[in-house]
Amino acid sequence: MRLARFDHQWSALGGWCCVALLSGLGGCGGLDDYPWVSPRVETEPVPSRGDAADDPAIWIHPDAPERSLVVATDKRSGLVVYDLTGKQVQYLPAGNLNNVDLRTGAWGRDDLTVAVASAREPNEIVVFELAHDTGRLSVVGRGEPVVDEPYGICMYLDGRHRPWVVLNGKDGLFVQFELRDDYSFAEARRWRTETQPEGCVADDENGLLYIGEEGYGVWRLDADPGTPAELASFAAIEDGVLTADVEGLALYGTEGPHYLVASSQGDNSYAVYDAASVTHLGSFRVGDHPEIDKTSDTDGIAVTSTPLPGFAEGLLVVQDGDNPGGNQNFKLVSWTDIRRTLGLP
Repeated sequence: MRLARFDHQWSALGGWCCVALLSGLGGCGGLDDYPWVSPRVETEPVPSRGDAADDPAIWIHPDAPERSLVVATDKRSGLVVYDLTGKQVQYLPAGNLNNVDLRTGAWGRDDLTVAVASAREPNEIVVFELAHDTGRLSVVGRGEPVVDEPYGICMYLDGRHRPWVVLNGKDGLFVQFELRDDYSFAEARRWRTETQPEGCVADDENGLLYIGEEGYGVWRLDADPGTPAELASFAAIEDGVLTADVEGLALYGTEGPHYLVASSQGDNSYAVYDAASVTHLGSFRVGDHPEIDKTSDTDGIAVTSTPLPGFAEGLLVVQDGDNPGGNQNFKLVSWTDIRRTLGLP
């Protein structure tokens, strides 16, 4: 059974949980049941007012981890780049960019980092290069997508170091493209979800894609564009953990477990799953800090397991839909704090 999409404000107050309980879908965990994890850092606000901040990506500097960056979208104007202290170090007015993702090592070039972003007004995919010596982003290409309203986007780097781009539109259409070294696009395959999607993340190591359907949950499929796009349910709202809208997805990879993190926007929580066993390991909320406000209505998220200054086991970056006293921004959370709070291995 699928329930209709509800207003976010009503859902955040527990309306969805009430409907779920009355519909026999099980509880939502209760608005006060999940533990709090304090953010370590918050970024400066994005330049645009209103509902503007949306999706982050994390770039790891290959030689100097302290120079790693958070690349984030301001969907009313472009890209904002932050250092690990949350300071804005670049603003690139490149259009109404909704989601962003990046990869280092495309075409076997370890000195090259490529980022892609979904743009609306005009509808297009924008391609960037990130210079390793300066940390600066620049636009190197634009492509016309074949979806009516570009929304979510993610990148996949296959075993031959070929970069692929997965784009979705609000009507449920997904298109997977090969990104060529001249920054042109070649369509490889298509598929659909029944309702509106957005979140998307690729597991390069295992050749898998995870995609979010906002009112359903999370699907998993083979990332190889030469195979049929057969969607397998990974986590459904009716399981009682996630609450619509299901938004950002991110993968935390180690030499052992791989964890999928999902933004459960309707109840302002973040669910962590063991990707191999498809087991829910726990959920948490971000807040309880004396100087940094709690997060709510989170859209995009990003995570890395790379040790970074101040984040010994990596970090999770989450968008915050309500930043009192300023425009929306992003919060940086230590994975060590998440692991300890949830009792993860």
